[in-house]
Amino acid sequence: MDHTAYARRFLLFLLAAFVILTAFKINGSSVGMWSAILTEEKTLNSLLYALPRDVRSDEWLVWTPSLLAQAKHRPSFPVENPALGAARSPMLMNLPTRHYSTLFRPQLWGYFLFDIDHGYAWHWNAKIFGLLAAMFVLIRKLSEGRFWPALLGTLWIFCSSYTQWWFSSLPMLPEMLASWACALWCVMTLGDQPPRKLAIPITLGLILAAVNFSLCMYPPYQIPLFYLGAAILLGWFWKRRAETPSSGSWLPEPRWLACAAAGFALVMVPFFVQMLPTLRLVEHTAYPGAQRATGGALGVSDLFLGLAEPFFSVRDFPEHRGNVCAAANFFPVWLAAACWMAATGSKSGHPRRRLLWPLLACLLAFTLFALCPLPPVIGRITLLSFSVEEDMILPIGVGGILLSILALREMEVDARPPLRRAILIILCGAISTNLLITAFGESPSFFTSWRLASVIALSWCIFALYLWPMKRSFSAVLLIALFLPATRVNPINRGLAPLTESSALPIIEKIRQAHPDARWVACDGAHQSALLMAAGVDVISGPKTLPDLDFCRELDPTGRDSDIYNRFSMDIFHVAPKPGVATFSLINSGAYNVTIHPAHPALRKRNVRYFVFPAAIGDPAAYNLQPFIRIPERHIWIYVFQEPKPAGA
Repeated sequence: MDHTAYARRFLLFLLAAFVILTAFKINGSSVGMWSAILTEEKTLNSLLYALPRDVRSDEWLVWTPSLLAQAKHRPSFPVENPALGAARSPMLMNLPTRHYSTLFRPQLWGYFLFDIDHGYAWHWNAKIFGLLAAMFVLIRKLSEGRFWPALLGTLWIFCSSYTQWWFSSLPMLPEMLASWACALWCVMTLGDQPPRKLAIPITLGLILAAVNFSLCMYPPYQIPLFYLGAAILLGWFWKRRAETPSSGSWLPEPRWLACAAAGFALVMVPFFVQMLPTLRLVEHTAYPGAQRATGGALGVSDLFLGLAEPFFSVRDFPEHRGNVCAAANFFPVWLAAACWMAATGSKSGHPRRRLLWPLLACLLAFTLFALCPLPPVIGRITLLSFSVEEDMILPIGVGGILLSILALREMEVDARPPLRRAILIILCGAISTNLLITAFGESPSFFTSWRLASVIALSWCIFALYLWPMKRSFSAVLLIALFLPATRVNPINRGLAPLTESSALPIIEKIRQAHPDARWVACDGAHQSALLMAAGVDVISGPKTLPDLDFCRELDPTGRDSDIYNRFSMDIFHVAPKPGVATFSLINSGAYNVTIHPAHPALRKRNVRYFVFPAAIGDPAAYNLQPFIRIPERHIWIYVFQEPKPAGA
């Protein structure tokens, strides 16, 4: 079997699929939610498969309208956009900007090369095929060039519920994982002592991948992924040392690593210098800046809830998790790999085993942090205090898949008697059964009798096929169990018509062109604020990555409510009966209410001229408002502010 030929064809297939889907403007956004919100049937034909997901509101309600706000700003794609938040909020949101750092983010190039629909398709397909290609080359490298283990690991990571349900999140999980995998592959390949004509592009690729990974700007994922990558490299070069003759070199040449480090510093040092004022604002927010973890906030059944992930859907999930995104996880086959390694540890003499132990140690350390309260000093020293325990599911899941794939090869050559294999199967089956029974006690509505029995049976089956091992049967059962639910997560769309072709947008844009300096506020809901952002107007309400502290402090001179508004949040505005009073109330960690009169001096100072409501309001004159434009079929009533007449006039 020619593993290299298969790998080449697979990568060419990914490239061809990327080009074709981008050319036809295909994406997986849940932007179709806007067809229902705005009751526009004419835009429904952009939805080709499945249904948009309301639960992915951070994409269709926040990120995609923010992207359109960037594109319609004049000049387009600014590094600062007040409609999105204070300072350099667009760069925190991983939005395209006219900044040199975008050169190191290939997934964003389409916005500068094509129209917005093709640019969005480029970005979305870069997520898909970049993740598939990067994970494939990394796992193929770790498995010493073998095609089928690399394909299995790649599809396993891609089809896992956590990857799919968090695919379009603000931290840009697919791009982060792809850049991380590419960086590891580059370092390992440099260790092969390639000739100079290959070492130079590999070093440049390492710089690009490391910069792209850093620019994702989400430490709760990046810090544990850094440790996971370090464990993989430690195991790789430890293995290489055992396989390389004493006179040979098993580490990358220092000059190439030095060049990569210098190139990385050359890009990132000026970037962080420019971003420092913005990062200081983030540091002092109540959320996420003040958020710190000390470990132990995740229950053991929650950490291993991936045992039930083949049964998750947008409606069916363990109810104690709140929604399907919070329930999403990875199937923890690595528990079986860990048991097998513990049972065969005293007989491990092959150099390949050295690749497994640092990886397992890292997974156990992450598990300890997620499950057990630790002294705060540990979180501060390791920086894991920046990683909420919930976010540890990602590195544990990805690392667990890598460990499972690599250990499977060693099991094939393990001459362990059938009885001992059966004992391991019973042990892992008992562990999974106990975990699932615990989860049943927390979510009895989801774990009905038949579903609990089905999940337990599937877990036993997968562990048995893995540990026996029956590689082909294990791969088939696992991928079928994961693939079918994965196809029902993200819809398939052509373009962004539900937003870009809404009949309301030209009306709003015409007003913006007539009064480009006027600012807007949407009241009594989040949808109108997002729509205004998509039209390119300067809207004070809605999602804000960083708050406008000057504005908020004018409403709250004593600072009593600073913990409410000083956060990444969705700002929901309501009209107050009197002009001199403004109040804040917290909805949840990512949203709060602002009650304010249109005549409040803080709004007048900022030239807020237009107010948008989802329905007509009674007695608009009481709020110094005058009806301006009604679009009732789109649930939009636009009022214009009228300056109060002087007394006696």
